[in-house]
Amino acid sequence: MSRHDRQKWDQRYADPSHQLGKRAHTLLQQFAPPAIPGCRALELACGLGYSALWLAEQGYTVDAIDISFEALRRAQTEKLRRHLTNLTFIAADLDHFPLPGYAYDLVYGFRFLDRRLFPIIRERVRPGGLVIYETLNVRQQERYPGRDPSHLLALGELPAHFPGWQIIAARDDRYTSAFVGRKPKG
Repeated sequence: MSRHDRQKWDQRYADPSHQLGKRAHTLLQQFAPPAIPGCRALELACGLGYSALWLAEQGYTVDAIDISFEALRRAQTEKLRRHLTNLTFIAADLDHFPLPGYAYDLVYGFRFLDRRLFPIIRERVRPGGLVIYETLNVRQQERYPGRDPSHLLALGELPAHFPGWQIIAARDDRYTSAFVGRKPKG
């Protein structure tokens, strides 16, 4: 990504009507294990931060990354309103930013794809930890024929990025693909 990408997302999130789901993602609510003391989570491309806010309220210590200053400004305002101290928003371009070096119990992302990050995501998850991921797949081209296919998952692709992991859920829906997997305990 570039400065142009940041400007595009800042402009989108500056529109007060842009809400993009005022609650945590359904997959996260369905599959995130209950927090125990010390649980850490990492969100990639958090946007307005609804999933990160929800996880922090569940007791996770959350690091949430996004390129948009405007989205993070709005998310930070909500974090302060909810008095959450276990949530850190990080303004960064994931094309150039090294993921935090912590071992996470949960790494998740929605509507974001950078295949170069999958090996790093696998490293950042603790043994026994989870990845919850959902993004657009190639069927999206039926709706938007000009979409860059490098930003779309092939059908069945996500589980292949996590060889040897326990597949808890994997699906290819009409326009999205999702994966929930557990890292082997060692």
